Amino acid sequence: CLLGQPPLLANPFKSTGTKPALAAPPFVNFCSRLSTAFSSLPKQASSSPSLPQPRHDMKRNFDSMLLSASPPTITEPSDGGAIVTNSITWSSDEPSKASFSLSLKPEKCLEGDGTFRQWFCFSAGNLPTGPSSTLNFTIEDAGSSTFSDWNGYNVCCTSDMKNWTRITSTSFSSDTGKLTWNIVDNATPILTFAYFPTYSLERQDQLIHEACQTTHCQHKILGQSMDKRPLHALVFNKHVAVSNPKVVWVQHRQHPGEVSASWFADGVVERLLAMSSTSPPSPLLTKAIVIVVPNVNPDGGVRGHLRTNAVGANLNRCWGRLHGIDECPGQTDPPAPEVEAMIKGMREVGGPDVMLDIHQDEEKPYVFISKTPLGVPSCTPALRALRENFHEVLRRRNKDFETPGKVVPVGYPEPQPGKANLNICSAAVAEAFPGCLSMTMEHPYKGNDNGGTKDAEGFRIEQCVQLGKDTIDAVEEVLPHLIDR
Repeated sequence: CLLGQPPLLANPFKSTGTKPALAAPPFVNFCSRLSTAFSSLPKQASSSPSLPQPRHDMKRNFDSMLLSASPPTITEPSDGGAIVTNSITWSSDEPSKASFSLSLKPEKCLEGDGTFRQWFCFSAGNLPTGPSSTLNFTIEDAGSSTFSDWNGYNVCCTSDMKNWTRITSTSFSSDTGKLTWNIVDNATPILTFAYFPTYSLERQDQLIHEACQTTHCQHKILGQSMDKRPLHALVFNKHVAVSNPKVVWVQHRQHPGEVSASWFADGVVERLLAMSSTSPPSPLLTKAIVIVVPNVNPDGGVRGHLRTNAVGANLNRCWGRLHGIDECPGQTDPPAPEVEAMIKGMREVGGPDVMLDIHQDEEKPYVFISKTPLGVPSCTPALRALRENFHEVLRRRNKDFETPGKVVPVGYPEPQPGKANLNICSAAVAEAFPGCLSMTMEHPYKGNDNGGTKDAEGFRIEQCVQLGKDTIDAVEEVLPHLIDR
């Protein structure tokens, strides 16, 4: 249109028949004419510099940052990360050594002084490697943490996020309050350290999906967390063969940094799936409904909290609502949705006959069950005898449970009769559903001091898993002795 109607050009593709030659398509003619028009314009010198030609003879810079030693870094994983970096000491003149000054990251808490400080999880990158490499780590304020007895504790470490070891060079000074550890002849440029081997939400989802694929259990969502994450439950009820089955409720990680509970849940689910696969199914699954809640507090876990949910509620101090107690430490307003979902679920099944709430103690080097429920007003001699029966069975089945030895596994003191704190889950459930064998099981972060040198280094994942399996076996063994409710 800008150049007028172009004339028809001779078809470059001549016809060999009697038919007339076809004219060239208009677009071809237009392009040809446009090219001719522009070629006739006067030439002007360009004021713009010509583009540089690619150089193929450039010398590589082997001293660049990507190819030379770089300063070490500290980062927090997106799921469960928590640390404060004060300083990192490293020099390119002495690249084989690095020192890290760290502090515990505070988490909001609605009780006490307003914060908890205990859980840590971080990744150290760009680390020196090879013979003579030395890494020194210090948590400067460990002595002022919420639970300040770090004696005997060894830091957990992984290089592949699968296999965890304990750093036996860990030491704690009561005088300075510093927790320190070092690594010599480091073999990998990135390491992750944590208070206990981590268990991600991704791994939890994998557990749930794999369990449901077996068709041996049902999947239920009991509610949502403060951050709108689903609160999952696995319900094993497909083999029930009695009209009035017992109800077994096992829940984990009210306190999100008590991660051993998730590894314990792996063992629980594995044993229940095995029981369900036998022919005939185990007595536990023919006479009881088993409900497993893998994670009561997913928000706190992702945020790297030890004991609280997204807004600072200590969920294991929010159970007074089972008894109309609205004012209690750690209670949110409105009430914590995670606990509300658990209470609703328990009430829908008429209350549990066995309730296990799985926790982890920061200072005691053994596995034990809290005596708190023995102090509720409704506790009876029959319930005490049932509890002791369960203890005896589990002690026989699992070497880590209340292992006898130089450290007496006494656990927490028993409350005075009728004086148990009904804001605590196991006490609240025991009182709300009289006759229920309601228990808080505590695992160590440190290790089993009565189990030998290896066990004393720190409680391991495989111990958590085995304890979960053996606990389900113990529940099955005491099932005939449960109190009718």
